[in-house]
Amino acid sequence: MPFRLARRARIDVLSSIWLFAGCSRRELSEIAAISSLAPAPEGDVVVREGETGETFFVIASGRARVSIAGTPVGELGPGGFFGEMALLDGGPRIATVTATTPMQLVVVLRSDFHALLTSAPSVAIRMLAALGGRLRSLDRQLAAIRSETGTGF
Repeated sequence: MPFRLARRARIDVLSSIWLFAGCSRRELSEIAAISSLAPAPEGDVVVREGETGETFFVIASGRARVSIAGTPVGELGPGGFFGEMALLDGGPRIATVTATTPMQLVVVLRSDFHALLTSAPSVAIRMLAALGGRLRSLDRQLAAIRSETGTGF
């Protein structure tokens, strides 16, 4: 039986992601409209480090392992996402993500996302604000680490 996830449920999944947290319900609905659903069987390598990224994924169900240079660095479960940088620059993947259980994924293609940004530029503005907040938070964390280790600038 094919996996189904109603648009309302996709909107709920997307709204839980920090990248889209500032988006209105209407904007989330537009993002959900360009998304599709895809299964990933256990053991499937969904994205591979170094490969060109053109797709963003949100885990609707299941779990995945994230590894960099072959070393596990984390796990993702429902609501977890990866490939967000692919939406922005289409550059190489920075990690490999492998399904550790069967997964159902909400998928957004970069080309569809760019078309959406042309018709709904407010989504880009809200995403930039979210990215700015995230960068500020990471910058504060880095400054604290440098302060603790004496490697400040």
